[in-house]
Amino acid sequence: MVALLAALTMSLSAQQVTTLYFLENSPMRHTINPAFQPVSNGYINFSPLGWTVFGVGNNSLTLSDLVYVDKNINSPTYGKTITALHPDGGDRIKLLNTLRSSTYFSNDITFSLLNFGFRVKENGYVMIGLNERISAGSTLPKSMFQFLLNSTSGGSATALNTFNLSGLSLGLNAYTEIGGGYSHRINDQWTVGGKLKVLLGQLYAGTNMKQMGIDGNTQAWHLYGDANIDVAGPLNFEKVQQVVNGRTIADVIDDFEKGTVNFNDILDYQTDGKIDPKKLVKLMNPSGYGAAIDLGFTYKPIKQLQLSVALNDLGFIYWTRSQRFNCTVDTTFTGVGEFDYGDPAFHNPDGSFSSQLLMDSVESNLKGLLNGFKLGQKSNGMAKMTTARLNVGLDANFWDNRIGLGIVSATRLYNARLYEEVTLGFAFRPCNWFNIAASYSLLENGKYSNIGAGLSFMPYDGINLTLIMDYIPTSYAGMNVKGQKMYVVPDKTKMFNVALGFSIVWGTNLRDKDKDGVKDKFDLCPNTPRGVQVDENGCPLDEDHDGVPDYLDKCLGTPAGAIGQVDSLGCEKDTDGDQVPDWRDKCPDTPKEAWGQVDSLGCPIDTDGDGVPDYKDLCPGTPSAAYGKIDATGCPLDTDGDGVPDYMDECPGTPSAAYGKINEKGCPIDTDGDGVPDYLDECPDTKTEAIGHTDAKGCDLDTDGDGVPDYKDECPTVAGLKENKGCPEIKREVRQLLNKAMQGIQFEAGKATIKSSSNQILDLIASIFIENSNYIVEVQGHTDNTGKAEVNKTLSDKRANAVRDYLINKGVPAERLTAVGYGQEMPIADNKTKAGRAKNRRVEFKISFEEIHYETVLDHADPQPEVVDSAAIVAPKDTAVVAK
Repeated sequence: MVALLAALTMSLSAQQVTTLYFLENSPMRHTINPAFQPVSNGYINFSPLGWTVFGVGNNSLTLSDLVYVDKNINSPTYGKTITALHPDGGDRIKLLNTLRSSTYFSNDITFSLLNFGFRVKENGYVMIGLNERISAGSTLPKSMFQFLLNSTSGGSATALNTFNLSGLSLGLNAYTEIGGGYSHRINDQWTVGGKLKVLLGQLYAGTNMKQMGIDGNTQAWHLYGDANIDVAGPLNFEKVQQVVNGRTIADVIDDFEKGTVNFNDILDYQTDGKIDPKKLVKLMNPSGYGAAIDLGFTYKPIKQLQLSVALNDLGFIYWTRSQRFNCTVDTTFTGVGEFDYGDPAFHNPDGSFSSQLLMDSVESNLKGLLNGFKLGQKSNGMAKMTTARLNVGLDANFWDNRIGLGIVSATRLYNARLYEEVTLGFAFRPCNWFNIAASYSLLENGKYSNIGAGLSFMPYDGINLTLIMDYIPTSYAGMNVKGQKMYVVPDKTKMFNVALGFSIVWGTNLRDKDKDGVKDKFDLCPNTPRGVQVDENGCPLDEDHDGVPDYLDKCLGTPAGAIGQVDSLGCEKDTDGDQVPDWRDKCPDTPKEAWGQVDSLGCPIDTDGDGVPDYKDLCPGTPSAAYGKIDATGCPLDTDGDGVPDYMDECPGTPSAAYGKINEKGCPIDTDGDGVPDYLDECPDTKTEAIGHTDAKGCDLDTDGDGVPDYKDECPTVAGLKENKGCPEIKREVRQLLNKAMQGIQFEAGKATIKSSSNQILDLIASIFIENSNYIVEVQGHTDNTGKAEVNKTLSDKRANAVRDYLINKGVPAERLTAVGYGQEMPIADNKTKAGRAKNRRVEFKISFEEIHYETVLDHADPQPEVVDSAAIVAPKDTAVVAK
């Protein structure tokens, strides 16, 4: 059993040569990512030397975990080669801690029958391939190893431990792959690629475990289970059914050993012991058909950095010639213990070690185990997925792509589980025809000796040789007994991959006339001076893309905006010499006198923002209020020359005669406030009460020329007497006539109808107004506060207008009469008394230059007026006549 596990460790794996990722000049690099394009214009390789990849390994164990020399001097097995399960010297705990929950063993072989590719125009590449692929794998659950540990670790010989092994699986897959792919470089950043592959299946075997368990102790193992075994291939399934149905695996093996059954019967390609061409052709037909795809892309955010992502081998095969067998087991197996290579049972008569005798012993033990397996036939026809892989890489390149550093994550999907590893890589590419690379892989349950190396070179134009190894063993152990070394094996590596390729290439053009590292065929600048760094086109590097190569550029790092505006030395042009380059200069014609006084955009600075640059501004610090009112030298304008700038001058246009006699707002001073500025005022001491009554020279007005200034004249438009405050004097006989004529005015109660008894009084008043044409009269109606104010006001207004209308009818000019009703707003006596209310019910006549006051109190019960004051003239007030 131990020998079986050791064999699985080194025989089952499905790996890729990840170090290939770092060899850019290898034509087969596109197998890692279909977006990768070969450097040559074309390539071809074919069997037997074309492209072969072989890989073995697992994700948990190294040989040193299973078999090692016991170095414990106190152990009974000291100096002997033992297994980890040995009851004395074995370290079971260490082995158990080493294992993952599922240990995956795998093997992969890719054998190229024919591969070729060629460039299409400048950016495309076509790839065609015909390959044979064989892969095998198995998954062992950790519980199986726990069983191996616990069932043989001492304790009661009869005590049983139960272990669930349902996670156990085995698989084998062989098929032919016919594929075509295309890679296209979209631009300097993006490249995409894909492959479509037709799969022709030859052979498949796999298990589907329904139940599997072991009851074990230190004496025996009891194995029981139920599983399906799927088989597909060029087999005679009728004969297979006869051989296996209802029989044990041990019986089947015996049939083959005795010759009762042979592979000719199973494969069915002979008739009467001779090869039958028809059967042979039928045998060579595919047993299954399917398809798979590869997809990938690369992205360069900058020239020196590349991200790549690829999904490979995503597909399936539908097996048409297939059969499913049911396998049951219920058996007990004994014989676990020391495995001693020094045992004479494993040596030839001459004392040399015999591997055949060792295998015979293993086979004998296995037959005992296999004796319990029984097979039974079931249905046919099935579809199986291929093992897909996701590759994600990130690499950085330096020194004109001569040095490369990168990291690749490879994730594999097998048996519904993901397995991942990460590989760090270093590449040295001194020239296109010679690449070497080294790598170190970080595995899921990391072990030693994960170093990889690769070499790809083209010694001659037309030939490419590639050799790559991953997980190179760097630690070896000598298996020996009692100090005698028997042989040396790699003991601390889990995997080993190797790839060998031989390709015929063309379009490489290895000549490099100017020795810049770019082949002449692709060199767009074939005469580059020696020692100058170049880009992928062979042209001198111009990192800032300003059109001046770096080796001539005295101003590296030119910003993008300056491209096209640099001089022959690569420095930004500054045509006007203001120290601001032209590409940023918004004022490209700055005069010399402004140098040193420009802003970041090359425009002359205007600190005070008045529109006049500092280098011209004779009045710096102009306030914002003056903007738009300054002259060409930046000074505030003073248009009228009065010493007050325009932006402060509230009186623009000041005449020169006023200079020296203006205030801070630019207005002429008017000391006496009469509205006439001092420079025009011939009477500079006008009194306050005369303000508004002066002429253009600032002197007091006397409109009517009566010698009384207007501000003292209560009748300013009618010539009067000084002793009468400028008003005309009413003749004595007129006043007496008015006093006698006026007997009061009466109205119908609550109405505006004048009683006829008032006509005589009104006729006399009308004659006085007609004779005195200089009288301007306002007829006023007044009431007491009895009743509502609105009603009183309306009544008083109607009565005043009724009197006015009467006077107009008697010949008084209408323009000299106005009528206003004031209601109870202007009492002349106390409304709390009857006498006071009677006085307040009145009609008044106001004359512009004297007041004739007649006050008549009328009793509501007495229709006849009672004259209280028949003549009251107070000049220069207005005259008032009051009536009820």
